[in-house]
Amino acid sequence: MDIYTIIFAALAVFIFLRLRSVLGQRTGNEWPRAIPVTGILLTLTAAALGAVFFDMSSATWYPMPATGASTSAASTPAASPTAASTISGLARVIDGDTVVVAGIHVRLKGVDAAELGTARGENARAVMVKLVTRELTCHLTGEKTYRREVGYCTTTDGTDINRAIIAQGAALACPRYDERYVPFEQASAMAVQPRSSYCVKRS
Repeated sequence: MDIYTIIFAALAVFIFLRLRSVLGQRTGNEWPRAIPVTGILLTLTAAALGAVFFDMSSATWYPMPATGASTSAASTPAASPTAASTISGLARVIDGDTVVVAGIHVRLKGVDAAELGTARGENARAVMVKLVTRELTCHLTGEKTYRREVGYCTTTDGTDINRAIIAQGAALACPRYDERYVPFEQASAMAVQPRSSYCVKRS
């Protein structure tokens, strides 16, 4: 028997005894009382109501799923729309290793470009601007870094801009995360640009 059944039973008995007491007084009959109504019964009723209040206040409530939606679908978080996918669209350059495609910031994987504000960083951005003339297609890995997606991007004519900026000596490769562009590093770039610590491959 659950607590709600006990409550309803207690209330029913309480109401019955109160009615019997009132009707007995009006008709002048003396009905024996099996239990004192104002004492034990009221105490039990108050205790039962208190237990219900405590039970309901400690319960965890969840919103109901929308009509037609399954419970499993409602409780499953939505997947990132850009994770491990491909995006295409108009592009603009942020710096030597970051572009914006269709409104999404993409960090070029395997590229180690110098920071803006330095001569190497400004040169890397200028080279990237020449590479990215209009649209890009980026294959995203599903990784994220500093609120940016990570991926590999190509122009409409099939130029891999990750590879191109390294091959032109405007940036270095980032072997810790991807070694595919290491063979395209230029000796001149390696002589003047130290590899970023986060790109150094750890043994």
